[in-house]
Amino acid sequence: MELGVSYVAAHLPHHIQADMAHIREIGCSEVLFALQENHLDTLTGAGRFGPSIAIEHGLRPYVVFWGYANTFGGGRMSNLLLNDRSMWRVRADGSPEPRACLNHPGLVESFAVMADRCRGYGFQGVFVDEPMTQDCFCSNCRSCFEETFGSSLREQLGTAAYQAFQQATVVRYVTSVCQRLKALDDKLTTIACVMPFHPHDELFAPIAAIRELDVFGIDPYWLLGGGFTDMTIDDAVGYAQRVKSLCEAHGKQSQTWLNCWRIPAGSEEQIYTGGKALAEAGCDSLYAWSFRGGLGTYEECDRPELAWENLVRLYRELSH
Repeated sequence: MELGVSYVAAHLPHHIQADMAHIREIGCSEVLFALQENHLDTLTGAGRFGPSIAIEHGLRPYVVFWGYANTFGGGRMSNLLLNDRSMWRVRADGSPEPRACLNHPGLVESFAVMADRCRGYGFQGVFVDEPMTQDCFCSNCRSCFEETFGSSLREQLGTAAYQAFQQATVVRYVTSVCQRLKALDDKLTTIACVMPFHPHDELFAPIAAIRELDVFGIDPYWLLGGGFTDMTIDDAVGYAQRVKSLCEAHGKQSQTWLNCWRIPAGSEEQIYTGGKALAEAGCDSLYAWSFRGGLGTYEECDRPELAWENLVRLYRELSH
C-alpha cells in the first residue's frame, strides 16, 4: 500500500527540502502538492523546486489545484474568476455567484494550461479534488439542459431531470479534464476523489468508469467536529471497501483519505486507531489531509502537533 500526504506548499526550496525529508522518513512514498493559482504566477518556488526535491527524497510528486476556480475543496481564492466573470455561476434568481461553472467551455482548458506547466516542472500526476454537483443557471447550463431534456432548466428545478443533469455535468467535467491530461501526456497519473455524502455517492460508479481515470478515491472524514458529519469509523471503512471493490471492477487503483485537519481536541488518538482500520480495508493507497495537521492554515486541528504525532505513528507502523 502506498502512503501519502497532502502538502500545502512552501515556496522556499530549503523549507521544501526539510519537509520532503520528513515526509519520506515517516514512510510516505508519494506526496500531493496543494498548489493555488498564486503558486503558479507569484510564489512560484513550490512548483519550480517541489517536484525535483520530492523525487530526490524518493517521493512521487502529484499536484492538486487546491480550490481551483472556487469550484471544489478548500483554499478557494481565484484570480482566474477575478479576470473572467463569464465563468461565474448564476443563481436561480439571476444573481452571479463567484464560483466557476463546470459547463463553461474555458474551465477545462484553463485547468489543462495549469496542468501542462506543472508537468513541465516534473509533477507526475494531477488530482481532481472532490468534484460535486452545482446549482447554476447560466446560459451554458440552460442551453445544455434544453438540448438534453428539451425543456427549461429553471422549470425543472428539483426534479429528477434536474438532478440527473447535475450529476451528468460533474461526470462530463471530470471526463474532460482526464482526457485533456492524457492528451498532454499519457503517462500523467489522473486521480479523482469523491465525497461520501449524498448525492455525491451516486457519482462513484460513473466516475470510476471513466476510461482516462487511473486512481479513484474517497475521503470518509469521520473525525470532523462541529456537526459536519455523523459518520462513524465503521461507515468510513465501509466506504473504503466499497471503493476498493468498485476500482477492482473497473481496473483502477483505489485510494482512501484519512482526515488530519480540523480535528477537535481529544480525538487525535483516533487518527491512529481509525487509520489502522482504514488501512485494513485494503485500498492501494492511503493518504492524509494534511501535512502537520494543517498547522498554519484555516484547516488547522485544535492540537495539530498531537494530531500529526498520531499520523506519524500510524505511517511508520504501516511502512515497516
